[in-house]
Amino acid sequence: MAQISPPARTDWVLVALLFVAGLFAAAQFGKISLTLPELEAIFALPLTTLALLVSVVGLVGLLGGVMAGALVAGLGPRRVLLACLWLGAALSLVQALLPPFPVLFGLRVIEGFSHLGLVVAAPPLMARAATDRDRPMVMSIWAMFFGVSFALSAMIFPSLLSLGGVPLVFVAHGAGFAVLALLLAPRVARSVRVPLDLNPLTAHLRTYRSVRTAAPGLGFVFYTICYVALLTLLPTTLGQPALGIWLPLVSLLGNLGAGQLGHRVPPATMATGGFVLAVASALALLAGQELAVWPMFFAMGVVPSASFGLIPVLNPDTDGQARATGAIAQLGNLGTVTGTPIFALALTWGGVPAMLWLVVGFSLTGIVVVQALSRLALRAAPV
Repeated sequence: MAQISPPARTDWVLVALLFVAGLFAAAQFGKISLTLPELEAIFALPLTTLALLVSVVGLVGLLGGVMAGALVAGLGPRRVLLACLWLGAALSLVQALLPPFPVLFGLRVIEGFSHLGLVVAAPPLMARAATDRDRPMVMSIWAMFFGVSFALSAMIFPSLLSLGGVPLVFVAHGAGFAVLALLLAPRVARSVRVPLDLNPLTAHLRTYRSVRTAAPGLGFVFYTICYVALLTLLPTTLGQPALGIWLPLVSLLGNLGAGQLGHRVPPATMATGGFVLAVASALALLAGQELAVWPMFFAMGVVPSASFGLIPVLNPDTDGQARATGAIAQLGNLGTVTGTPIFALALTWGGVPAMLWLVVGFSLTGIVVVQALSRLALRAAPV
């Protein structure tokens, strides 16, 4: 596929709309995880059972990330984005009826595909809407979508719950998706369809055999293994539960800082710097410097921004960007699903020091992977 010509001026309105679509996509997790107590009262089921409604969406991403990349590459990001917005709207409105748990679980499985399509289709469209100079900041903005969504949801949902309970949360979510679909349809440029190959084996081989499409995700996974696990376990184990509120905000500052420097510092160098800072912070924590938790989470914000910024640098065409984003979705979910159990096991065996040594190990591995693969990718011919 031909290389994409950058626009003369960044379409910030389109960037903003796509980012809001990302916020609503992340809210496909938040609308369940932040209303679990209310759902527990409605369905009279154990919290562990209801938690499956959250994890099943991530499981779809783990299994189908690369296939979503192949679908976006074949159909074009506009078609997939709009279809998944309308699908997400319909699913939320049906969920507002509070069907029996088995039906709701099935709807959440389908919603996993809607979520996956959105988070794979939106980044290439954002990259396409930006100039070369603005693209690092635009990709850093996208990297914030999950944290910003959860922060806003935590502020908005209590009012919605008090006004209309869980059904109103779901209705508002579905209505937001529908409005976004109507606003984005005339603004997103169409792209030429290419032959669609949805053979799982060939799709995975094509994505991971190319260092250009595999490199961003293979570095990103070492961030996701650490981030959610540390955010889940560290505040309580340090005896400072308030850190659970503030640490995600610090990581957002890392996102923005990476975006500001992105047009001067190559994304592979930026990701390496983030991992180096994570190693240094973890070692400082091991030495008893508790304030080092702040730079560690700043570093945790730098790495995802750099990883998303690496996608258009290595893949100048929509096909490659879609496949690389699919790999990030798949490997990101792999890290999210496996990270917390791994760190919890380390905590049980060796306490907080064992968790911090894991941070050191995963970050050092991330440095080696990012440096090696990005150098290979920049020498490889575009696919």
